[in-house]
Amino acid sequence: MPGTTATATNAAFSTADPTSYTSTTSQSVYDTLGNAHTQSLYFVKTAQSNVWDVYTSLDGGFPPEIDPVTGVHTPTTVSFDANGVLQTPTSFSSSYAIATGAVLPLAFDVELAGTTQFGNSYGVNQLTQDGYTTGKLSGLTVGADGTIQGNFSNGQSRVMGQVWLASFQNPNGLQSLGGNQWAVTNESGPEQPNAPGTGSLGVVQSAAVEESNVDLTSELVNMITQQRSYQANAQSIKTQDQILQTLVNLR
Repeated sequence: MPGTTATATNAAFSTADPTSYTSTTSQSVYDTLGNAHTQSLYFVKTAQSNVWDVYTSLDGGFPPEIDPVTGVHTPTTVSFDANGVLQTPTSFSSSYAIATGAVLPLAFDVELAGTTQFGNSYGVNQLTQDGYTTGKLSGLTVGADGTIQGNFSNGQSRVMGQVWLASFQNPNGLQSLGGNQWAVTNESGPEQPNAPGTGSLGVVQSAAVEESNVDLTSELVNMITQQRSYQANAQSIKTQDQILQTLVNLR
């Protein structure tokens, strides 16, 4: 917010001359290729009470709005009321010609809503922009509804897809293909896909491994039983072999 500072000493505005403007601020902006640029705002207090001229600059260059008479950049004039509240305009557009190969022109809407003018030194309370540079996929998260969200290194996130679930009229009629894979059959009925959490479908739990439904105690008992059966059968075969061997020797 600009303060009620005296007018600039030098009437001819120049970014290289600090005496030609009252205060300035800048921020990083990005073109369509993700290249970073520095956009600066220069506030110049005019001789008229509560009126300021705002100049914009990108990487030291100016927008193409040039006064045909003076040949200099034309500023945007903003005014405040007697209570320091911004009147008009609350926003203005600015566009630049750049040589990065990105979409031309590089255009911005500068929003000044919330700017105030009081008897204090210049200060920036909030400065935001909605552009971002290029980013690489740094991670994935899966929501309870199956939505797969990609997180990028530039702080942005995008929905990459969604996991769907399928229900069947007769799940026991599915044909096992091995490897935890199943095939639809006439007995199971056709699949009924839908988003997780809808109808009778459950939700998706991210970063979790499904617990086994095997009863270890029961399986251990079954293994011991099978082992005893194998030992009994092996002993029976051994006995039969000995009897056959005795019969052969009797000849």
